Amino acid sequence: EAGANLALVNYYFGDKLGLYLEVVNQAIAAVREFNTLAMTAPEGSGAEERLRLFVRGLLYRVFELRGVDSWVHRLIQHELSRPTELATRILQEAMAPRIRYLAEIVAELLSCAKKDPRVMHCVASVHGLCLVYSRIVLANQFKAAMPDLASDGPFDVEDAVAHVSAFSLAGIRAMRR
Repeated sequence: EAGANLALVNYYFGDKLGLYLEVVNQAIAAVREFNTLAMTAPEGSGAEERLRLFVRGLLYRVFELRGVDSWVHRLIQHELSRPTELATRILQEAMAPRIRYLAEIVAELLSCAKKDPRVMHCVASVHGLCLVYSRIVLANQFKAAMPDLASDGPFDVEDAVAHVSAFSLAGIRAMRR
């Protein structure tokens, strides 16, 4: 479909799976770079501050890229919905470090073990809320579908960071009780 010379693809990559493996390697590298910003907190930062910095890093990186690495997100969504033999590798090498980092923060905030079911519920809530913000804003779906509810003016990332952080921390505190 791409009009590529299949003989050259086979020469350089062995076959289509080899080509796909190279694409997956590039995607994993991009997500690792993405994770670095979300998982960077100064030494000695408390759990609440690390959560805020995680949310800030995740949201700023998503809004900063605005489609630059959208192929990576599409590839990961494809692997999650229709997994190939590389899905586990993508999850382990690209997604798991970010989820583990967030799980450590949440477990500390909940004062419980990382295996406590509340930890993954809270991790899914925090991470999911960040992803919802990125999907709605990047696609401009919200303003187009519901202009009567959309605020005027450009989207304020720092406002979203403050909201997601405060909402998440309040939820985690409630789960701790």
